Parts: sequence; C-alpha cells; structure tokens
Amino acid sequence: MISLINPSSNVETARKIRFFTPPLGLAYLAGALVSEGFRVQIIDNAVENLTADELVKEVKDSDVVGITSTTPSFNTALKYARLIKSKMPETFVVLGGVHASFMPVDAVKGGADAVCIGEGERTIVELADCVERGKSVSKIKGICYRDGKRIRFTEKRGFEENLDQLPLPAYNLLPMEKYSVVGRKLEYFPVISSRGCPFGCIYCVTSRFMGRRFRAKSAAAVGEEIQWLCDEFGTRQIAFSDDTFTLSRKRVLDICREIRERGLDLKWSCSSRVDTVDRELSAAMAETGCTLVYFGVESASENVLRFYRKRINMQKTRDAIKMVRRDGIYTACSFILGAPMETEDEMMWTIETAIRLNPDYAQFSVLTPYPGTELYEIARKNKWLLTENFDDYTAGKPVLKNLHLPPERIYEILKYAYRRFYLRPKYILKRVLSKDLFFVSGLLRTFLSKKMTGIFGEEE
Repeated sequence: MISLINPSSNVETARKIRFFTPPLGLAYLAGALVSEGFRVQIIDNAVENLTADELVKEVKDSDVVGITSTTPSFNTALKYARLIKSKMPETFVVLGGVHASFMPVDAVKGGADAVCIGEGERTIVELADCVERGKSVSKIKGICYRDGKRIRFTEKRGFEENLDQLPLPAYNLLPMEKYSVVGRKLEYFPVISSRGCPFGCIYCVTSRFMGRRFRAKSAAAVGEEIQWLCDEFGTRQIAFSDDTFTLSRKRVLDICREIRERGLDLKWSCSSRVDTVDRELSAAMAETGCTLVYFGVESASENVLRFYRKRINMQKTRDAIKMVRRDGIYTACSFILGAPMETEDEMMWTIETAIRLNPDYAQFSVLTPYPGTELYEIARKNKWLLTENFDDYTAGKPVLKNLHLPPERIYEILKYAYRRFYLRPKYILKRVLSKDLFFVSGLLRTFLSKKMTGIFGEEE
C-alpha cells in the first residue's frame, strides 16, 4: 500500500473563508501509481482533520508514505514524518512538493527517509517499486535520501517532456465532497494542462520548480480529459490551474474548438496574463463556456512592478479587464502589498486602483519570499527576512522587511484592503443583483465575524 498525505493547513485566510481545493499534485502521483498496479490511498488532512493517532492508524499498512507540503505546511509535514517513523520505523517516508524540493536536506534531517525533487510522477513509481522489492533507492533519479548517517543526492531527473503521456489524476481517491469555497461545496474539477513559465517574476517559484520552458498538453489531450471528467464524474465546471493558461494563443483556440466539436456544455475558468489575451481569444473563450479569468495585477506602482519583473503595465491591465468583461467573462485580480521599497502611498494607490479596475473578485496578499524564489535569495542576501519560521509564510503575515514601514502597519494595510474592496455597498449590490447571494452572505459572515484573526485581527 502507498499512502499519500496532504498535511493540515495553517493558512489562516483559507481556513477563515473555508477555501479548500483538491491537492491535484497528489492526484497525479496517485494516478501514476495506480496505472502501474500499486494500491494507493490519499489522505487530505486539510479537510479530514485526523488526529495524530487516527493518521497513524490510516497508514499502518503502508510500505511507502508520501507527504507533500507547501512552505507554511512544511513543519507540519516534518511532524507527520517523525510521527510515522516513530510508530512504524520500517515504513519508507518520502517528502515532495515545491518547498521540500528546494530544501531537501532540511527535510531529510527533519525526519524523512528521502525527498522527491521536482516533478514526481516517474520518481514515485520507481521509488515505490524499489521499496516493495527491498531494493536500494540509490539509482533512482531525482531524489535526496538518507544513507546511514549521510545524506546523498542522486542524478537530477529532467522535466516530463510529453504531458500527454501522463496518467489521468485519481480524483476518485480524493474526498471531493469535502472541498469548498466560502463554505459552499466545490462544484468544479481542477485541471492542469501545462507546466513551466517563461516570465520569471522574482516572487514566483514556478519558473524554477517547473522550468522556464512552457510545456503543454495538446488540445486533443485536454479535450479528452474534459470529456472524461464530464462522462465519469458528471462535472459541468472546470478550473484550469495552469499558471498561464493563455500563453499559447493557438492552443487555447484549439481547446475551444475541441469543446465545441465535442458538444461539451460546461463552464470553465483559467489564469492569464493581461498581455496574453486579445479580442478573438476572449470571444472564443466566452463562447465555449469561460466564465472567469484570473489576472495577476500585483501592483499599481511601475517601480514595484519593475522590481517584480512583472513586465506589464496598468494600461494593458485596464484593456484586458475591459476586453473580457465585454464578452461576459468575470474577472478576479490578485494584488501584492509590502515590497521592500514600497511606500505606504504606493500600497494605498494599489488598493484604490483595485477599486477603479473593479474586478468581480480581488485577492490581496503580503509579499512573501518563498524558498526557491529569486526573492528569497535577494532577501537573505540583504538581511530582509524577519523570520525563517515557515509557519508564518502564509502570504497573510509580513515576513519581509519593508524599508519604510513596520510589519504591523503592513498587516493593517492588508486588512484595510479587504475591507475597502469587499464591503463597498456598490459591490455588495452588484453581487446581489447577479444573484450570487450565497457568496455575499458568506463574504459578510467572513469579513464581519468577531472571530476573524487572519484578516481583521480581532482576538479569537
């Protein structure tokens, strides 16, 4: 038996607004293992909330336990690893995910037997085979492992070149009924149709973890996967989780054609850059069911955008939002506050710009230097890190020094941003008129609750 675990989340904002989505990376690993005949289970403790004893009981028959983690859940993942090894010393515990990939020695020293570095579909299958056969893992590419008192690295594993060959994710092993957004049952299935990002924004780890070269599934393979989700699970909503779904214009148009020719009646969403959409693309997306596009706006300050190496400007942002809105597509925009050189005036201008852009949804976060990013390296070099306790790297707490403001003030500005955007009477009226009453009621409960700590800072 192979058990794959997603640790419980300590990201306050996600817990407060009850935002829990499937760990798609584990579903792909499980799909790869199942395709090779392994018995697999996924334990998503972010929604299962098992106690330590319950968790051990669930994995007691496992030969291999794989644990993924983000930066804020890394310490929790290490606790799981140590717990499982203390109760079941013969079980092989491997960590994976972005954080462990960039800090593998810490993971092995912290309790894991090995770390899967980078993309893991092939690695986890080879590792599971070696463990079940009682063979050494030393010949497996792409791992860091404990060898007695030594920590060793094997040969680097390259990126998966043909994403069409990857097995389908094992959604059936996930507790799909337990995922939610603002307390509402999640109705869409996430789909990853590409990997890699060529843009290299300094705060984003994707271009280093997945590579700077864009690799994508063919439109035909994406069409087949959507068809499978509709036929097998009855879904009518898809969320493309690619970093930049619209990077290849031709591929998106081909995917739209696949949806049309297959007669698929569904709604879908995606992430995009404001400089990768045009009139024809927006119209084709809307025609085939695209209802929401997520844009990374990040800042209204040209100075801050240059620091991020975002390579967009506000005119492109305004044009893109206006363009897709004209086709009836909702917009969600992300904004980042707290760059080291960013002044309070610049942060407030970004918040006011969010109001002027008036997307349907806005996400505000604090600039966070995740290990593996160029920003993390810059911050360490300049001694800008306020802490290296990764439990605090939630994007809701300032962990990076600002040259003008104390962290407490940046936290207050973050809280103000959410209040300023979401508690506008015109915004609430718009949501009511769009008959999104559940969202409005959930929003108000979240942002007006006296128990809020992640956004409003009241005592719990």
